[in-house]
Amino acid sequence: MGLQLGVVTENRALLQQILTILNNVYIENKKHIDPISVVHLKSHSMVNDYVKYEFPDYLLICIEKKDSALIDILRQINQDPWLHSTGIIIIYPDDNNEYKIQFENLSVLSYLNINEINYQLSKILKIVMINKSSFGKKSILQSLMKHKTGEFILENDPSVVTSYVNIITTSLLNEKDINPNTENSIRITLTELLMNAIEHGNCDISFDEKSTFLNNGGNINELIKQKASHENNLHKKIYFSYKYTDTEISFTIRDCGKGFNHKKLNYNPESEDDLSRLHGRGIFLSKHFAADISYNDIGNEVTARFIKDTNSSKKPIGFEKLQPKHIEAGEVVFNQNDKSNHLYYIQKGIYSVLVNNKVVAELNASDTFLGEMSFLLNNKRVATIKAKTSGTLIEIPKSIFIDIIKKYPNYGLFLSKLLAIRLEKMNELKTS
Repeated sequence: MGLQLGVVTENRALLQQILTILNNVYIENKKHIDPISVVHLKSHSMVNDYVKYEFPDYLLICIEKKDSALIDILRQINQDPWLHSTGIIIIYPDDNNEYKIQFENLSVLSYLNINEINYQLSKILKIVMINKSSFGKKSILQSLMKHKTGEFILENDPSVVTSYVNIITTSLLNEKDINPNTENSIRITLTELLMNAIEHGNCDISFDEKSTFLNNGGNINELIKQKASHENNLHKKIYFSYKYTDTEISFTIRDCGKGFNHKKLNYNPESEDDLSRLHGRGIFLSKHFAADISYNDIGNEVTARFIKDTNSSKKPIGFEKLQPKHIEAGEVVFNQNDKSNHLYYIQKGIYSVLVNNKVVAELNASDTFLGEMSFLLNNKRVATIKAKTSGTLIEIPKSIFIDIIKKYPNYGLFLSKLLAIRLEKMNELKTS
């Protein structure tokens, strides 16, 4: 399957610039990236229809002037959980940062200043497209894994830190693994720890050196660039791994530096001297937001743990009047070969899929539905669904679902695409 990307701009020169960057990213990384299908969205109606009916992988939005209609469309996307699989990259004007504030509740993978396109956009696109398989639409194969793990390797470039952190936290939020409060905690913690690994680990910038540079009006990014270019630091990387289970999420960050004495590090938020510092609060903040922070002996590797704190998924537009049904852990939702009368929308919980009493998959709120196959094909249930944890489901009778599709036809397309993806993944498992 190829990657679908919509580009929202009225500026033809900017569009051409973006297409050139996209083409270069694909040529340089085509072994790791699916073919890219780009659609130029010139009007608000095109944006609205493209998101609702195509469910693209990415939407690149260029805002060069105040556009309340476009902002309203983005807010509609944010309010409808069926549309949250689209990753959004926002390019905003150099002289107006208000757009970033207006979009702070949207599922945005990255914000990019319009003057940074040539330098930054290719990096961001490479990050999100190569890592789509890790943090994009979840496959059945991933669902079968008891523990989810992976690793990113970062250059000593602060500009990519925000993109990696946004990809991870936005994806975890859309997967319903965390709630917005936990997302904010992870975002702050990872940003601080990754920046520490670049600054003090690989670039060997001391506390006093950074203080002197900042006090003289310098920018930390300038200092990092200078230090990263030194021969001793050129080949140093940041190794950033993640692991998450049913109950917790952990991140481990390792740099190639000599480490530091983390046991003696102290920051007192009640001290006037400490509060007046230009830096030095990162580890204190990390310990405040994470459930646990631990270092290896030399101090060049840190692990931050977070307890999963999930939210119920919002009800899709049109189903607000249906009452949720609480499901206890161990409860059977329906049995294999039962008659199919209802479709279930997953609001919360983890559900085991059993065929002939054997667990073949697990589904959660990011999978959207239970029982859609037999529901659509008027067949008996092809599997037993049993709650692995307590959760919440919305039971949708066929008559109500058909009425909703008549009113919101894009929901029918969404369900068809979801069914096609699941069938494709099942065929991959059978042939692998």
